[in-house]
Amino acid sequence: MADEAILAKGSVALVTGASAGIGRAVATGLSARGARVICAARRLDRLEDLVAGLPSPALAFELDIADGEAVDGLLQRLPEDWRQIDILVNNAGHDLGGRQPFHQRDAADVAAVIETNVTGMIRTTLAIVPGMRERGRGHIVTIGSVNGVEWTANHSVYVGSKFAVHGFTNSLRQELQGTGVRLTEVMPGLVRTEFASARWLGDEKRAQEFYDRFDAALAPEDISDAVHYALDAPAHVNICDLVLRPA
Repeated sequence: MADEAILAKGSVALVTGASAGIGRAVATGLSARGARVICAARRLDRLEDLVAGLPSPALAFELDIADGEAVDGLLQRLPEDWRQIDILVNNAGHDLGGRQPFHQRDAADVAAVIETNVTGMIRTTLAIVPGMRERGRGHIVTIGSVNGVEWTANHSVYVGSKFAVHGFTNSLRQELQGTGVRLTEVMPGLVRTEFASARWLGDEKRAQEFYDRFDAALAPEDISDAVHYALDAPAHVNICDLVLRPA
């Protein structure tokens, strides 16, 4: 089993933050390759719309990764034939209230960013890793950011969260060496999604003005392609860090 392709018809993939943007593109791409995709996010109505249009069997799964109890028990809430997860894509994350000086930040927004981007991602991984280790097979792809290796003014909380993601992923990769479980971090630059709008509580005008300041941006499908690239590597190859920037 360990030598077989991890991304194949019938493989089970769990994608967090699947209701929009990168997560939706990743879920769609994996389904097109024949994977059975658990599409997880907070907005169940969006997930149901997504699942209805996917070409392979898929499951709409309501999950807020900032809810520790829900994350810890996620396997038990899945149907039994969906519990042996081959691929985990840690995508859920946000930057609520971000892109402003730190001293002006709301403390609750700061805590929410860390609870989702760091604690939620780690707990989700912890819920899935034991089964992968037991089966000697699995691939965890975490969507990090170029902000996990470089810093930006007025962006300190998000940058801090992504530095944590980068450190955690690299340390866990070393720990899992030889177990049959691979880890990849995909680290995009600017991606045009609903991310900026969510940062400012649905202020579409402000989000559009933000994206328009840049000459180019990546598309969610670009990130999905990078995920496929990592998953398609031979079993003896671990694509560790993939940095994507707009050209």
